[in-house]
Amino acid sequence: MNLLLLPKHLQDLISEFNVEHRPIMRVLMDELNRYWIWRNEKDKDCNNCFNYSDAQYSTYILWKKYNFCGEWCRHDLEYHIRKTLRR
Repeated sequence: MNLLLLPKHLQDLISEFNVEHRPIMRVLMDELNRYWIWRNEKDKDCNNCFNYSDAQYSTYILWKKYNFCGEWCRHDLEYHIRKTLRR
């Protein structure tokens, strides 16, 4: 894995560790990088139908970001979320 692909603060954390620990850290950093990529890709999906979402339909409900592909999905899931939270 190329460490230059990671964000700067993670590169700094790696360089602080002992050289003998770096092979073990490489495994950990590979796992963190895979999770980071997965999370960024997950944020591009609609929360209702899992199609590609459009940024203009994204909204926050109680400090959590929800992404939607269109107005219908947005209305459908927002209604369900708000109805659930009222209880």
